[in-house]
Formats: sequence, structure tokens, C-alpha cells
Amino acid sequence: MLSKGESVLVALSGGIDSVSLLHVLLQLREIYDLRVCAAHLNHMLRATADRDEAFVKDLCAKLQVELFVERLDVARFCEENKLGIEEGARKLRYEFLDNAKRKLQCDVIALAHNLNDLAETMLHRIVRGTGPLGLVAMKPKAQDKIRPFIYVERSEIEDYARRKNLAFVEDETNYDVKYTRNYIRHVVIPALRKINPSIEKALLQLHVSSTLLERHVESFIGRQRLVKFKDRTIFSGRKLSEFELVELLRSCVREFGEQMEFEHVQKLLERAHSPSWRIELAKGLWLEKGFDLFCIEREHDVLESLKIEKCGLYDFNGWYFKLNDRIESDQYIFVKPPVLMRVRKAGDRVGSKKLKDLMIEARIPSFLRDEMPVVEENGIILWVPYVYIDRRLNERLKNDDFLVLNLLENPFRVILELRKEEE
Repeated sequence: MLSKGESVLVALSGGIDSVSLLHVLLQLREIYDLRVCAAHLNHMLRATADRDEAFVKDLCAKLQVELFVERLDVARFCEENKLGIEEGARKLRYEFLDNAKRKLQCDVIALAHNLNDLAETMLHRIVRGTGPLGLVAMKPKAQDKIRPFIYVERSEIEDYARRKNLAFVEDETNYDVKYTRNYIRHVVIPALRKINPSIEKALLQLHVSSTLLERHVESFIGRQRLVKFKDRTIFSGRKLSEFELVELLRSCVREFGEQMEFEHVQKLLERAHSPSWRIELAKGLWLEKGFDLFCIEREHDVLESLKIEKCGLYDFNGWYFKLNDRIESDQYIFVKPPVLMRVRKAGDRVGSKKLKDLMIEARIPSFLRDEMPVVEENGIILWVPYVYIDRRLNERLKNDDFLVLNLLENPFRVILELRKEEE
């Protein structure tokens, strides 16, 4: 968790766990050449909060530990942001610690969570609803945060504090069962202990299994080919199991700042083998399937028509074109401006065939069809990239003084590359 010479910031509430953690790190300070600092947040939630702050200041002064203290009106913050006290306090606490780490120029933040905290968090997540990876809950090390006591039972910490004669303060609200975590600690876990006296160690086994599964999933996701284009992430689901598909989608959705809920998982599994469908994951965020491809995309404006009149670059819904006097792409057409570029319309036909049927034959995913460019002149469709080109007109035009409309970057090109890689 630590390297020699690092600066460690201890989240110091003044309770038995954090005081013991500070004491342990100070014992190791010379061995590891550590610089040990502390940070205390006064939540201003109870009358004894000032007592705790004074205790922490006095303790750090005696131990000659650099301390950063801040007062935040947590109750007001929660009211203004419509958050529960536990959720709001946690959010502010982590923001405070990140700020304290910057101010004191520390490398890592040490948190005093123990095995009992881990068990309580796991049970909380189970009753709220979570998948197997949600049971990881807390990690011994995650980015810049370490939890040296995470696999140590609270009783062991209490024994240590007694042996070392450590002074600490106690938050009396820890016994108020109106708070969910306290209810789990004082009511649920004692009831479970009647079934299994070693309930914390039983949950630890589940935590370790979930951690191993999470590592496997992270490795699997890291090997996947994801195509990112504008407001989209696209991948092939052809070789994925249902579990892999759900976890990959969950990871992609998180990158859009949203969560994939269980109802979405249910809908996905019901439709996974159907060729084309659409699910709204959050306001303006959609999951779509077209053939073997899955697409997560933000709702976006679609340009319906664009007049091509002079040489230059054109962007039509992420399909980039260049009009000039030479061929620069394997997808092009000879034109005599002006020509119209538009999206498809109901009833579009090319000869005896419906344009929709031609798009399906070309394996254009459904999520691209309504914004694909259709190039027409005088009401006649000349070209739909990758789908149709009027060869007769093209042959006639290239012998005259016509310009070339080249298709450069576009979302279907990267999809073709993805399919080719799979093959």
C-alpha cells in the first residue's frame, strides 16, 4: 500500500479506528521514511462535534503531526441538494479529503475502514440491490486511497487501543439506529451472528471472490474493441456471453456518466438475440442494437439536408465529405453542383427496390440509417454511401468537367473495420 518516502494523509475523526491507524502509521514512520499528516472534518451535525475537533487538534499537537481542519455545514448542504445525511456527508467528506491532500501535498489518503465496515457496506448494497461486482464495495487500495485495516476486525482494533492505552472520542450517533448503517450494525448483524458467529469472515470470503471476478471483468473489458464516434460507443456482441455483454455495457454506460439499472439488464437479456431494438437508459441516453452491433449514444440533433454548392469540407451527421477536382477516397461520386444531401424519407426507392431494403442488404445498423447521407440531383438518388451508386450516371459524368464528392471519415467505415478484425 505504501512506498518508502511517501507522504500519508490520515482521515482522522478522533474515533478509535482512525486514532489507532494514526498510531500504527507513526510506529512505521521511521521504517518506511514516511511523512504522516492528518485531516479532520467537522460536520457540524451534533453538539459534540466541536469537542471532537478540539481533541484531534490537541492529539496532533502532542504527536507533532501536521493537521488540516475544516468546518462544513453538512445538514444545510444535504437540504439544498436533496440528499440523505449519510450520502451527503460521505460526498463532502471525500471532497474535503481530496482538497486536504492537495493542500498538504500528500501522496495517499489512509482511511480507517475495517472488516466490520466492509461487512456492513456489503449488506447495505445487497438489500438495496447490486450485482456481484457491487459486493467489492471497498478495496484495500483504490487510486490514491488506502485502507490498511480493511481485513482487520473491529475487536482487534479495540484490543490494540487498550494495549497501547490510546485516548479517543466516541460519536454517540453511532448507536442511533435511525441511520441505515447503524441499524445494520446493531440489529441486522447481531441477528445474522446467531446463524453464523463468524459472519464478517463469511462476507469476507464473498468479498474476495467478487474482487477476483472484478479483476477478470476489468481484464476482459480492456481487451475489447470499442469504436467511439462523436456521441456514440459501438462494439460487436457476436462472441460475448450474456454476462460479458452486461458488464461491457455497464462499463460503457458509466463513461457517459450514467448507471445501468436492473430493469435495463432485464430488457437487454429479453431482447439480446433479436436483431434490432432500442432501450432508453436515462434521459437522452439510448442503448440500441443493429445486427451484431450494440451502440450506446447520447440523443443528438440530426441534420436533415445540406446543399453542396462549392469545393470544400462538409459534415453531415458525422459523415465527412470533401468536394474537389480529384478522387481522394474509395467512396466517391462525380457531381455537377449544386446537389442535395439529405436523410432518407419514407417511400424512398431506387429503381424497383426500397432504400430501406438496400440498407438492410448492406448490413447498415438500424441506429445509422436515419442519419445516413442520401445524395440526390433533381429528385433522383445518385448515391447512398456503401449502399447504392448510380453507375450509369457516374460513367457519363466522369467524361465531362465534373467535380468529385469524396467520403472521408464516417461511422460505417469504422464498423466495417471492426467486422473485418473479427473475421
